[in-house]
Amino acid sequence: MEDFLKKLFETDNKLSLLLLEAKDLSDEYEEKELSSYIDKEINGYKVEDGLPDYRKIAGQIVGDIQDVYGNLTHKESPIDFSVLSEKVRFNLDILHIPDGISFIEASLDGITGKTALKPIPNQVVKMLNETFHLNNPQLHLVGAYHKVPVPTLKYILVKVRQDLIQSFQKLNKKLQKSESQNTVEKPIESSKMQLQQRKIFVSYAWEDEEHNSKVISFVDFLRNEGFDASMDRKKSQEETSVNFNQMMIDGIQNSDKVIVVLSRKFKEKAEKFEGGVWQEFSIAIEEMKQKKNKYIYVFFGKEKREEVTPTAILGVDILDLKNDQDENNFNTLFAKIKEENTISFSEVSQQVKEVQKIIIKPFKL
Repeated sequence: MEDFLKKLFETDNKLSLLLLEAKDLSDEYEEKELSSYIDKEINGYKVEDGLPDYRKIAGQIVGDIQDVYGNLTHKESPIDFSVLSEKVRFNLDILHIPDGISFIEASLDGITGKTALKPIPNQVVKMLNETFHLNNPQLHLVGAYHKVPVPTLKYILVKVRQDLIQSFQKLNKKLQKSESQNTVEKPIESSKMQLQQRKIFVSYAWEDEEHNSKVISFVDFLRNEGFDASMDRKKSQEETSVNFNQMMIDGIQNSDKVIVVLSRKFKEKAEKFEGGVWQEFSIAIEEMKQKKNKYIYVFFGKEKREEVTPTAILGVDILDLKNDQDENNFNTLFAKIKEENTISFSEVSQQVKEVQKIIIKPFKL
């Protein structure tokens, strides 16, 4: 199991081959749900299976257009079908990818640009042409494609690899637990000790020395305040040979809280799907669906909030640490880490206030 996990962390290993090995392991340990998931990723999803959200990609419809004389006037030209999408109650710009992982890998190997085109079936093109021709009587839509950024296709591979890592780490822990059932753990003596053992991983984008030093100081500040905070620079000093991909995923998954330090560089890399920042951010976005309180997004207050916030989390609460320091002595930050309210409301009284009635006077002339 440990050897297989190491293979998963090595991104050079082909995912399609790892899935075959994963299938054998899941069958061996009779993990039926995991085996079913792996089988779908190997062979592709059927209509009745439904499709995971990470296989539904936001793209754009582009088309080949002819005039009434059969001359090609536009090739791969963007076309807006938003009105039709509203009518059919289905977003036509969304590309569904049901194919097996090996097919996706082969398709990506053949793409050299930053975008990919997937042909839309002819019967759907005919339907789209009816609407298009109605609005453009002199033109016909003769071909249509979904145009999507290549990184969004690559994210499918990243997401499946992450799912496998999480699933097999969980399975590995279950196996280790069953082997050590006779081990009795000492109970935590106090809530203070429990607080000190709360693990925090700080995620950030490598920038200039000033920014990186400030992140290091921030981690050290948290440790001085009684939190078991860590970061990549701390962990890399503790091991002579570091697998940064494994360290990153372990740091996020094995921590009670993850503090994400936003910056211009973080926003840029997250939105361009670049490097470790994008991998960490994609894990965060996915985990936030189930663990809403695990992630705390902060920035140092040097830039404006909108300048450092990736589009995917525009609606999420972002903490200005400079403001929290000056006005609250970091009380808001500590409250988020400890999951405690800063405002203590009264308990709901058992006695409900009665509404005074207006008495109607007897009718008398």
